[in-house]
Amino acid sequence: MGSKLILIPLLALIPVTLSYSGGAPEAVCEDMTPKHPNPPQPPKTFPYKVSVSENEIKSGGRTQITISGDGYKGFLLQVRDGDKPVGSFQIPDDHRYAKTINCSGKRNAATHKNSATKKELTLDWTAPRGSKGKDYVIYVTVATDGEVYWARQPTETIKVA
Repeated sequence: MGSKLILIPLLALIPVTLSYSGGAPEAVCEDMTPKHPNPPQPPKTFPYKVSVSENEIKSGGRTQITISGDGYKGFLLQVRDGDKPVGSFQIPDDHRYAKTINCSGKRNAATHKNSATKKELTLDWTAPRGSKGKDYVIYVTVATDGEVYWARQPTETIKVA
């Protein structure tokens, strides 16, 4: 009887652990911090590069955002106006590594679809209509694995002209 009491709580943890390999849940949209057992790495040690194809676009225009580095398994990507994710990602349903999630808006965040190691991933982002004169900051959370990750790192700025 005692072994059954131990096994039941352990089995309850399996879906939570496995669900992160399929992408960040919407519950982490605000702070962009995965609920991994370890704390995030210090920001100054962030080893990944985030770049954009165009730093200046028109309202409703599109740019490509690339995350690159030595290899990572998970990510959460948002373009923010202050603390609010804006715009939308265009990721086909059959994309091998990425998918969109809804963070207080439709398709305004991107996350990993599986735990395959990624070295460079490029995604399309569209600025919101009526956003002329705005500057948006790209924020990213990147997980090397389930133990090592950097949370909510500000990276590039996109200017909407």
